[in-house]
Amino acid sequence: MQILILHVERGEVKERTIVEGEITEVVKNVVTKALNLWNPEASDLVVMRHRQEIQVKLPITKEQYERYSKFGLRRAGDKAVFEVPVYVVSYENEWVGEDLVDTKVFIIAPLVDEIVSREIENLAKMITTVPSEEESEEE
Repeated sequence: MQILILHVERGEVKERTIVEGEITEVVKNVVTKALNLWNPEASDLVVMRHRQEIQVKLPITKEQYERYSKFGLRRAGDKAVFEVPVYVVSYENEWVGEDLVDTKVFIIAPLVDEIVSREIENLAKMITTVPSEEESEEE
């Protein structure tokens, strides 16, 4: 299986790597790499696994159907919906107001296709973007 690894810092993808292997082994290797970058006096080291919902407008191709059906493909109105496992390895984070913001992370997910890769990259940028002071005060 091909695995997408993103190294993201403050809303910017610094490195995009594609490797072959089992996702659990790839995650363990990335955690080891993050461990060497982590400063235990400055932040927490956090590894989280969740499922990222992806929505693709119908119709989809036969190839897309075959790829997406591995991830619980279902129909929701005019969209194909499925959930991709995503691992977030946060090795630098900071408190902004009452929220803990991950500023440097690795994101690991199966490489499904470019549509899914773009969604994962958008997620990575979103979770590592530190809100400005005005945005923090509005919340």
